[in-house]
Order: sequence, then C-alpha cells, then structure tokens
Amino acid sequence: MIRTIKYISIGIILIISLIIILGGGLGDRYDYELINQGKPIIFAHRGYVNLNVENSKESFSKSDSIGFNAIETDISCTKDGKLIIFHDKSAKRLLGIDTNINEMKWNDIKQRKLVYNGKQTKNKVLSLDEFLEQTNFSKILYLDIKETSKSIADSLLFILKKNRKKENIIIADENLLFLIYIKMKAPNIKVALEGFNKGKEWIYYIIPVNYKPDYYSSFLSEVNEKHIAFLKKHNLIKNKITYGVDANNINTVLSLGIQNIILDYDNSIGSIDNLEKKLLLKNQAKNKKNDTK
Repeated sequence: MIRTIKYISIGIILIISLIIILGGGLGDRYDYELINQGKPIIFAHRGYVNLNVENSKESFSKSDSIGFNAIETDISCTKDGKLIIFHDKSAKRLLGIDTNINEMKWNDIKQRKLVYNGKQTKNKVLSLDEFLEQTNFSKILYLDIKETSKSIADSLLFILKKNRKKENIIIADENLLFLIYIKMKAPNIKVALEGFNKGKEWIYYIIPVNYKPDYYSSFLSEVNEKHIAFLKKHNLIKNKITYGVDANNINTVLSLGIQNIILDYDNSIGSIDNLEKKLLLKNQAKNKKNDTK
C-alpha cells in the first residue's frame, strides 16, 4: 500500500514537472497581443437588458445601437450536445420549465419563447451558431462557459473555426485545464481565467508561461488596491476584466484605474464612448502617478 502511494506520488510529480517544462517554465509572460490594442473594452452584460430579456437577439441588437462594441454572453450545453446562449443552470426563470438546461434536448428548447418578468417575449433561445452568424451584434465577444468538458471544448472550437474571426473572442472560465486545452488547440483565441480575486494572486505564479491566460477576471467586489498593485507589478492591468459593474460602483472602477469592464448599463451612466475615454484617461493618470513615485 505504501509502495503504491509512493509510485502515485512520483507519477504526479513527474506529470506536473512535464507540464511546467512543456509550458515554458514558470515566470512572467510578455507576449500578450490584447484585443482592441490594449485600449478599454466595455462589454454589455448579456446585452442591454433594461426592458429586454437577457442573452437574446433583442438585447444584443439594443446594446449595439447604444454604442457597445463588445458583448458578454453565456454558453450552456443541452443534453444532446448543442451549445446555446443561456445563463442559468435551470430553465425555470427564462423558459418556465422546472428542469436543468443540460437535461433538455435542443429540439425541446429551440421553439420556446424566452420569459422576461414572468411573461413570454418574442425572443427564442439562440444557438451559438446562430449567435455567431449575427455579425452585426458586436466586434468583440466574451463567452462565459457555464459547463466544461473536452467534448464541449471541441464543439466550441469547431463552431468558432467556421463562424467567426477568433482574434476578437475571449473564452472565459474558472477551469484552468479547460482554458489550457483551448490555447493548445487554438493559440489565437484569447482566454480569461475567471475567479482571479484578491487573495488569489498566488495562482499566477504556478501557471507555466505558455499557458498563462490572456485575461484575468473577477467581480469588482473582489478587487482592492493590493490586487491592483499586483497586476501593475506584473504588467497585467490591461489584462484585467471586472464584472458586477453598474451605475452604483462605476466611480470605484475609475478610482482603481481598471480598463476592461462587464457593464450592467442604464441611461444614468451616459454614453459608452465617453465612458471608454474616462476609463482610458483614469488608467493613464494612475500609471503616470505610480511612475513618478
């Protein structure tokens, strides 16, 4: 028994060592080619959802019309392996069906109308194929993967290959192995590690250089000055994406010098163009201040 445990331990150490070697060793990564040339990106959170059902053709079209050039949306998988634009694990809130979305087949979903505030809308669930074919929705996409597996990764890569320029897509998830697999198969696709919160900066140090994500995401509530200092030390401030941002905390974003946000928009925020300029100016001002210290 002890010998078996010893061999297993040695095997694990060898595998980890091999991953680190193949991944270029440990350390900082310097070859980031960021979307939008590193300028601020403001993503419409599930589209524009004021008076529109989330993750719908209507919400995406509306976000484009008010000035967003980036969208955050969610990718779920049906029982028969169809990738769809859908956030919740359960279908109850958005389809009125008390079952999990991954227990339903696509044919049982595609004709149903999405529900908003308890009432049916004219919108249907979009498949990922349908969403990507709507090229006027957005220039930049942040795809939040709700369930991960090798088969889901392969399906995702297959759909992206035939439908979209991959350089303007960010695949986001907390599963680092899933993201590494995506990068190995399609290096020109950007990936974002979600859940990169304050206090979890140590994760950065254990990821091999070649497998380090392009972006690091977290709720705004999980960002503080110490976290920002870490990002700046490793030249990652432009790689940070924060969600949970709205009119109530937009000033916090500006004070921290964050550039990339996933925004729950309302009219009190003003124009997207002006907000992008504010994010850029605040970030430049913060960097200049730090450089003079």
